[in-house]
Amino acid sequence: MEDLENQPKVKRTITYDRPQSSTIFRISWFAIGLKPGAMLNEYSEGEGKLFKGKAMFTVPLDDTKTQVRLWVEEAQRSIELTAWGPDKEMLNDYLDEVVSRLETYIGKYLELSDEDRQKVRRALVAKTCWDRVVYEILNKAPLSSIYVQVAHGREMMIKATEGEDIHPLALTTSGWLTKIEELPQDEPPPSDVAENLAKKTVEWKKETHGVIGNYL
Repeated sequence: MEDLENQPKVKRTITYDRPQSSTIFRISWFAIGLKPGAMLNEYSEGEGKLFKGKAMFTVPLDDTKTQVRLWVEEAQRSIELTAWGPDKEMLNDYLDEVVSRLETYIGKYLELSDEDRQKVRRALVAKTCWDRVVYEILNKAPLSSIYVQVAHGREMMIKATEGEDIHPLALTTSGWLTKIEELPQDEPPPSDVAENLAKKTVEWKKETHGVIGNYL
């Protein structure tokens, strides 16, 4: 954060009444993470009665890597978006784009039936799982942590597409879970496995974005 404080900073704050804060957090995450090449750097969710969610991303804008922080706090009913980078005008344009996208997504979500809201919520959770798989790989997490994210993302996508033909993602994630189970769980994955799995999550994210896009 010390390095960031020396860079130009742009901030946007949006207030909300609905939907619930955890859903707002994941819709906001989706709005930021849609940018090709966006990567999760940090993530936390508070466990108190009132929701608090934070995520940091590296987002490529032109030839620069911009740092973007998402902060959702239920007590304030607010979404705070902060971006750091060398070009303040570019940061303003980017956050304006994210805010516009976010407001559109929230509006569309509120128009959905209860059943469709459940489906899109599950797909949004799956989206965060794929980002967290790459995050865990880059941070040399034990394979057990990566397995949890792949398994949870798979489960959420199966439920998000319930009643439809079996989604290809359900089959490819199943194959990867089998492969992961055969390796030591308390160690980071071998480099070749980590590289191939990280590449695979790019496909899973695209497929998940497509499902979310059917609703939002």
